[in-house]
Amino acid sequence: MDKFKLIGAAIDACAGTVGAADTPDRLNQTWLKQLDLKFSEILRYTAGRNNIPELTKYFTLIANSTKSALENKQFPIVVGGDHSCAIGTWSGVAAYLKQQEQSFGLIWLDAHMDAHTPQSSKSNNIHGMPSAVLLGHGYEEFTTLLGKQPKILPENIVLIGIRSFEEAEVIRLNQLGVKVYYNYDITERGFEAIFKETYNSLINKVDKIGITIDLDGFDPKFAPGVGTAEPDGIDFNNCIKAFSEVDLQKLIALEITEGNDHLDPSGKTMQCIVDIIQTICKQ
Repeated sequence: MDKFKLIGAAIDACAGTVGAADTPDRLNQTWLKQLDLKFSEILRYTAGRNNIPELTKYFTLIANSTKSALENKQFPIVVGGDHSCAIGTWSGVAAYLKQQEQSFGLIWLDAHMDAHTPQSSKSNNIHGMPSAVLLGHGYEEFTTLLGKQPKILPENIVLIGIRSFEEAEVIRLNQLGVKVYYNYDITERGFEAIFKETYNSLINKVDKIGITIDLDGFDPKFAPGVGTAEPDGIDFNNCIKAFSEVDLQKLIALEITEGNDHLDPSGKTMQCIVDIIQTICKQ
């Protein structure tokens, strides 16, 4: 890829806390000047939190934007917004790779599994459902975005940093055979070792790899501006170090979500987004 395409997913209707929808605009106004980058487009969601037809249209917009970027030999970087945007981001990537007859792996950095369906979710917040959707479970309108097949195979998605979840999510992912690294795994082995092992394992299994990051995956001392902060998270510095030490030739897209600088006057969370983008773009 010889170009980067920054796509803003201005949505927070699918989360329990509002404010994340402003992140792309905030980054454009101030933070991205450090990198001399701007968003190519900011896609805005303005309908209701459980308006499935309108959400389907919105996620399709994101999917078509990421797919179009790849078709134009660009590297898509999607910045949310709440993590529901992953439904669009990775549906677009999956559709592109299907056309290329290539396989796809996804690394999911998060405090949460995001593996609920409408039947198991108590809050019905859709930002708690995207990994399940991409695996083919949940609202049919979402699971069939740009194609009826599941967007990713269970053996090709790995969750890292998990420390807040419900039993229904654990049962679902266990039944599917999805690999999950919990915070105690990171405490025992270190983030760098787990990330490198995961990334290198996927390199040997698939043609392309994506990384999606919910900023609440990091310890709140690094990224306090998130709607669902959880203690004992990933050390941000170790994450940046791990990113810089793997071969990113097979990386096809990056997504960063759930940043909310309304909850972080210090600016640490926005700086995390900038640092991640800078690290990836340097490779």
